[in-house]
Amino acid sequence: MAGTIIESQLTARATSATRFALAAEENDTAIRRLLRENPMSGEIALSFEREPDYFRGSQIAGAENQIILAFERGRLVGMGRCSVRDRFVNGKVCRVGYLSELRLDSSAQGRFDLLRRGYRFFRELNRSNPADFYFTSVTADNFRSLRFLERGLPGMPVYEPLGDFVTLLIAVPGNARRLTRLKAGRGTIAAASEEHVSALAEFLISHARQHNLSSVWDERKLFSLERHGLPLADFQLLMNDRKIVACGALWDQHRFRQIVIRGYSRRLTFARPWLNLFSGVFRAPRLPPVGSTLAHGFLSPLAVSPDDKQALLALVELSLSKAATRGLDYLTLGFALNDPRLETVRSQFRCREYKNRLFKVCWKEANSTGIILNDNPMFPEVALL
Repeated sequence: MAGTIIESQLTARATSATRFALAAEENDTAIRRLLRENPMSGEIALSFEREPDYFRGSQIAGAENQIILAFERGRLVGMGRCSVRDRFVNGKVCRVGYLSELRLDSSAQGRFDLLRRGYRFFRELNRSNPADFYFTSVTADNFRSLRFLERGLPGMPVYEPLGDFVTLLIAVPGNARRLTRLKAGRGTIAAASEEHVSALAEFLISHARQHNLSSVWDERKLFSLERHGLPLADFQLLMNDRKIVACGALWDQHRFRQIVIRGYSRRLTFARPWLNLFSGVFRAPRLPPVGSTLAHGFLSPLAVSPDDKQALLALVELSLSKAATRGLDYLTLGFALNDPRLETVRSQFRCREYKNRLFKVCWKEANSTGIILNDNPMFPEVALL
């Protein structure tokens, strides 16, 4: 669980006033306050919010969620979330936990005792039935958190680097763009329907099996996404002789999950007016004003061969076109740093990039420490991170 951890003034001080508990519906207001008031630090300070109901975004595609809360004198001062779902690890289906939303209230910054005891509470809850593998992500410019997590301090789990993951933000053009990447006879684009769902699930699984940390999909999970803003018809299928050869979905999650700009570094604050002035010339995303909510949609889930550059670019263009008709400003997609598809998109679109470090998280006594990822590229769905 990675988040706004402050390295300075760490203390092992414990307090009997601290209480840990699993989140319940009555904690909704306090959780949303904590997320809103404690943004992630970096060049761009971002708050990852869950308005108007934190629990509206739970259990996406059958995920099992544990949200651990820390209270002191009745006030919520810390939280962390673990979402467990079936993902591929070394070509096999495993129960994988993604640790996220670690937040400490400003009144508790630097409190090593809260982190250590929170992890102990989480470990005890899952001792009899742990996930096969845990991982997390930390923004690459959150240097304090990175230094702290890599120290291997007593009572903390071990963080083992897995690699870098790059999230791309592409500015949506003012007018819907015409799809130009598919040549005559190369294939056709179709919106998914119930008649496609079985083949779509099989195609997503065949793609995911070749990647580490990709989700396992089935028909039931695909249908369930409509409750979270992704109806089946929003999956675009590239068909060749009625066979799916690539697919992607434009997923707008603003009804239950938002990214809010909370501040810029001194460097970006100075440069922002100039960067925005020339953003149109260089087709680069603008830097929105502080306090604004990012109007974006994910191109995720996405399944396309790294060798099929034309299909990947066609899906990006089509998603930009659809995003424009929906009034979105940005398209978000993500790849591991060593994924050749990253360079394919970079070479054709001006993107703003955000780099995260992925870590395996394990406890020395846990069996999961024996799992070492093979050379399959990592491709966790960016919309599920």
